[in-house]
Amino acid sequence: MLGGLVSYLVFSRIKKNVLDYNDWAEGTLKTIKQEKKAYKEQHRLFFEALNEAEKVEYATKVAHDAQIYDEPDFEPSELQSDYYRGLYELDNRKNDIDSYKALHSWVPFIGSIGGMMIAAMLIFKGLNNLHLGMSNVNSFLIIFMVGAAIWMATFVFAKSIKRKDLDKSTFQIFSWMQVFTACGFAFSHGANDIANAIGPFAAIMDALRTNSITAQNAVPPIAMLTFGIALIVGLWFVGKEVIKTVGTSLAEMHPASGFAAELSAAAVVMAASLMGLPVSSTHILVGAVLGIGLVNRNANWKLMKPIGLAWVITLPAAAVLSVISYLVLQAVF
Repeated sequence: MLGGLVSYLVFSRIKKNVLDYNDWAEGTLKTIKQEKKAYKEQHRLFFEALNEAEKVEYATKVAHDAQIYDEPDFEPSELQSDYYRGLYELDNRKNDIDSYKALHSWVPFIGSIGGMMIAAMLIFKGLNNLHLGMSNVNSFLIIFMVGAAIWMATFVFAKSIKRKDLDKSTFQIFSWMQVFTACGFAFSHGANDIANAIGPFAAIMDALRTNSITAQNAVPPIAMLTFGIALIVGLWFVGKEVIKTVGTSLAEMHPASGFAAELSAAAVVMAASLMGLPVSSTHILVGAVLGIGLVNRNANWKLMKPIGLAWVITLPAAAVLSVISYLVLQAVF
């Protein structure tokens, strides 16, 4: 639920301030282009209807306007023909539309916020365990420096894009940003889901080694490495179907929505990890994807029936299997 709510809020802002603005800008420019084409055709027919003397007079005015029209310091009052006066109004409307405004302002800002969130995860949950002696002031200073660097890099990259297709340019930037949000989600996944699996294992190993049960126990590095490798192997061999379900079947996704879903899910999972709450990153990501589907109104609610049923079944099923395994092992040993 929380993953879906955060994703809904994040992506609704991205959609309103970036994607919808791009659609409006492209649609308006396309309309102006069509009006300009129709305007030229209208004046062609008007010119052909003139007699010879009127054609000469009108052509003289058009030639004068054509000569000064492209000059940077010309005044609209200098135009003599109705054709160029109307053309000037159309070009003025076109120039008033900054089609790359969202790409140059909102996208760098969104990227910097996402970067600061990921940096905060790494500093307060990752580097904090290395005991580097960093104060909170230094940590926040580094986070803001990372945000400023990402804003500058994204802004320069956005300025360098010269593609005509605005959507492709926007998605190109979000696709690069999505690489880092995916890494952030993978980090949060390891901080929670893998910790959920290692926790009982480490407790059992410590109890066997010390013949006592303690509130806290150290996790051997070899155990963390083994569970990390198991995660990669499971993803490589049997994770394709889950990737397909979450990535394409629940809702239609693109780089901007993927960025929002991964960032939202990573933030929620990391917040739960900081509070010591065991949660499922997969469940949270599914909720985040559904949040995207709610914004776009294309969520696949039919698929949620088997997914929800699996959520309900797996908990008692795991408990029953655990009890059976324990009783069998107790009887054998």
